[in-house]
Amino acid sequence: MLRWCLSIVRTFCGRGGATHPRFSRSFSAQTRRTSRAQSTVCKGYGDAPTCAGDPPGPMSPPVVPTLSARPHNADDANSESLALDRHDIPHMFRQGVFTNLVDCQESISGPPIITRRRTNLSAVDILRLILSQDNVTSDRPYLRSPNTIRSLYYSAESRNQLGKLDSNMLSVLIGLLGSLSIDPQTSLVYTIPLASHFVGVTACRSHWALVLKVGRYKQRTGMVLQDSDRFWLMRAELATAKALADNAHSENNAVNAIHRARIHYHIIRRHSCHPEVHAAYLETLLDSQGPQLLDLAAWDLSFVLRTHSMCHPRLVDVLYRLVIQHGAVLSTRCQDAIVSALWKRACRTELRSRLFFGNGQPREGSDDCLALLDATALARMLSTTLLGSSCHLPITSSASTNNLFSVFSPADPLPQRWNALILLSLFNASVTSYPNWAPSSSERPLPLAASYWQVIFGLAIVEKVLQQQFSSPLGSPVPTQSILETAYALYQTWLPNMDARLVSREVACAISASFCRLASVVADASFLTACRVLYDLRSGFEGSETLVDNAVTAHYIAAALRVHGVLPNVVFGVLERFSSDLQRQRQVVTTAVAALAAIDPPVAHALYTIVHRTGREPSPEAIHTLALSFARYGTLERTVEFLSDNRFSVNQRETLIIAIARRLWKDKHTRYPSSIFAPVANELLVLYQSHHPPRHFRGHLERLLVVLCQHGKASQAICVVSSIAQGSLDYFHPRFYVRLYFILLQRRRLATAARLVATIAATNSKVARILNAVVQRTTIRASNFCVSRRTRVQSMPLSNDYLARVLGPSGSLNKVVRGPVSLRLSSFLRRSSYAGPWLERAIQELVNSRRVLAAKHVFACVSPMILSKRCTALGNILLHGVSWQPLPRNGRRVRKTLALLDELIKIHGFQPDRVTVNIVLKVMLSWRSVFDSRRLRALFDQFVRGGYPAAEYSPQRPPFGTPPVQWSNSLNLSNLPSFISFERHSRPLFKMFIKAFYLRHDVEAARKVVGILKEEAHRNTMTKEARQWARSEGRIKALRRLDTAVPANR
Repeated sequence: MLRWCLSIVRTFCGRGGATHPRFSRSFSAQTRRTSRAQSTVCKGYGDAPTCAGDPPGPMSPPVVPTLSARPHNADDANSESLALDRHDIPHMFRQGVFTNLVDCQESISGPPIITRRRTNLSAVDILRLILSQDNVTSDRPYLRSPNTIRSLYYSAESRNQLGKLDSNMLSVLIGLLGSLSIDPQTSLVYTIPLASHFVGVTACRSHWALVLKVGRYKQRTGMVLQDSDRFWLMRAELATAKALADNAHSENNAVNAIHRARIHYHIIRRHSCHPEVHAAYLETLLDSQGPQLLDLAAWDLSFVLRTHSMCHPRLVDVLYRLVIQHGAVLSTRCQDAIVSALWKRACRTELRSRLFFGNGQPREGSDDCLALLDATALARMLSTTLLGSSCHLPITSSASTNNLFSVFSPADPLPQRWNALILLSLFNASVTSYPNWAPSSSERPLPLAASYWQVIFGLAIVEKVLQQQFSSPLGSPVPTQSILETAYALYQTWLPNMDARLVSREVACAISASFCRLASVVADASFLTACRVLYDLRSGFEGSETLVDNAVTAHYIAAALRVHGVLPNVVFGVLERFSSDLQRQRQVVTTAVAALAAIDPPVAHALYTIVHRTGREPSPEAIHTLALSFARYGTLERTVEFLSDNRFSVNQRETLIIAIARRLWKDKHTRYPSSIFAPVANELLVLYQSHHPPRHFRGHLERLLVVLCQHGKASQAICVVSSIAQGSLDYFHPRFYVRLYFILLQRRRLATAARLVATIAATNSKVARILNAVVQRTTIRASNFCVSRRTRVQSMPLSNDYLARVLGPSGSLNKVVRGPVSLRLSSFLRRSSYAGPWLERAIQELVNSRRVLAAKHVFACVSPMILSKRCTALGNILLHGVSWQPLPRNGRRVRKTLALLDELIKIHGFQPDRVTVNIVLKVMLSWRSVFDSRRLRALFDQFVRGGYPAAEYSPQRPPFGTPPVQWSNSLNLSNLPSFISFERHSRPLFKMFIKAFYLRHDVEAARKVVGILKEEAHRNTMTKEARQWARSEGRIKALRRLDTAVPANR
């Protein structure tokens, strides 16, 4: 309606929106006598319902604008400035002084605005209206594009009218322009409500220059800068410094901009702990690479460490970058400032035992944490406790770690404290190679805390490097000699502490486990002897044995097997000396097998064979890890042996098959023995007869089926394809069928190719007919008359062809009325019990012909033959057909729909989903006499409690705050699938509620649901864009690889 009105205005009033004065005067005179409509101009933002601010109709006369008597801000010194109510916006435009306002293209959203109006209001009045407090806090604010706001400000400045803008308005302008210069979604501090209405608008330019201009004007006029003003001025100066940093001639200007930003930062840094206040400033200083600026960054970072209890991960990363990359060029005073700040944080930190009582006994529920206790866990706990970062949660703590932070005490020399900080940074930073670091080897003995700290973080850094080496592609060399030298130095530092019993039992076992793990990696006999000393000293500590003792014993066994070979007497001797409990021995063996699987899978398999014979079999998780290691190292013969393990879950079997598929595809030019393909094919047949594979497994499964067809297992592969395609018609890509088909023809598997064509006929009849003709020609040339007769029978008109001919491309046959078509369909479907891909369209045709009873009979016949997911889709078609039948009363429609739903659930095993809920809700909302506005609010809150997304609201805090409502047993929201799609489930439901609220004149509730719908739509868009960006590169590579693999002569 609005577009029609605007087209009429443009047609009668001139071309392109320009006004013809003569015709406008005659037209206004005529309409003033015949119409009483109020002339208005578009107001508001977005597509929310308009009221007094709707655009004028084609016959609306102009009305003389009137000013509101509402008093303006008392703090404003200019009393003659214009005080406007936001409902007076439509009356601002009439002929007068020419001001070029925003045109249709500059409008952010909502209805288009009539262009190039003439107004008697100055630019500063419109700017005051936009920046007023009422407009800022309004749900439907009056807005203009960023470029128009810039033009209004410059226009007011040229006329010396900026005095009419008070301090709050200038602050709003600074915040709005600053928010628009960056992504409004990333700014979580000093937010401006107006900026949220510009979400989704791509900024064509930055507004930092105008931010600085407004800030200087505010300072020049004696106004007080707020914290938000200083934050945006700091960001503007930092942006200016980054722009000038690339220019060598503007280096001094960039430094001056950073100093101006530092002035603003020093004023607001004590008031805000948000990372955007500190991280942006400190990162800019680090990127400048100047020695003076690096010292400034060190001083400012030390202030943050001293004053703020929690450090964001961005600030922690700044600390690690400063220490690792620029620590050598920092002055001695800066280094001392940083470590002193850490010492003050340590003094405020209260380290309490989280997992241990005073006697060293573990707390209830802490066994899992104790099993993971090692040097890495201790280092992570110390880092988290010291820096208060939320990136890692503390795993454990012990009473013996209370005095570790004394390494930062000012009583110790600065080099020792700085080395402790370097170790902390190397462990937490991203290390891509082995660090060029070695433990200090001075003749002066280190204090207990310093040696303890050096051993823990040294071992943690080495284990981190090893983990990165093991996760890298095969062939990456492991720095064995460097690891051995570092391990020996750390061992010499740690041994006196073990001899003197200066640590607790659990910490001694944790560090001994890390040493034994390194011994299993380097496989050095002398270092294994040193670890044996630590293992024997462990038994002399007080306290009961815990799961940490299991870990150190397991790693010692792994190291002994790698050094001395697989000797059963060594394994059983260590296990018997450790404990006579068979359950504890199984735990030790499980840990040892899992540790050896990542280092040496053949030794791990030998250990598994030894303990399997004696009844000490490890857990399925350890066996699964061993099987995956064999697949990763290319030993598929051993991997296939574990496929028959009945203790594996479905998820573990699928993971194992994915690993086999990846290795087979990577080594497709390698010849594997034929014995490994039969177990894989049999496992696929058993696994996917009653279980549907997930979507993310499709690519791996297609590659594995192609390899099976290439190695003589085509019959089993086609059986797997048929069973999966029967449950999900669109699971496999059509290109996969074509490729599989040509592989079968190249290997003269004509009968199997004919079976594949029969499978394709259920999903894509056109492709099946083309491929069927190719099979017939190939069989005739090969003189295979048996397959030729079979394919000739298959090429005759099938059920798919009949339904395709009857229904046609548009849902019904052209030149045939709907009644005879429905009669043909009902008789054919009852007679043939058809359950092919055209079944949904056939039942939909019956429902459209109002033959619901016939559709129910067809559904009753085919429901036992189809999967539950397809049964749900067909049931939803039936329910939707009943819901829109022309019944005389809404109550009767509701009862009939619910009766059909109960019948489908109780008799045919129908499982409702979210689409079923939307269908039933649509029927209920049409019964206005029962479902009034109050019940609709309670119903919407019930949906939010059931798991539907609702923006900032939650099930504990629903939008309308109504008490819970008793829900029907057949549509209980807790029994529905947990997945909620925005396009298929949430958006239709929100739109139905919006329409229902408007029809019941509950505008407030409708607007609230509109706001929820907008925010959820934006979240869905951002999620889809992020997912598409993350997967686009992989999909493109997969398509290119598939194109090159398909034969070109097809």
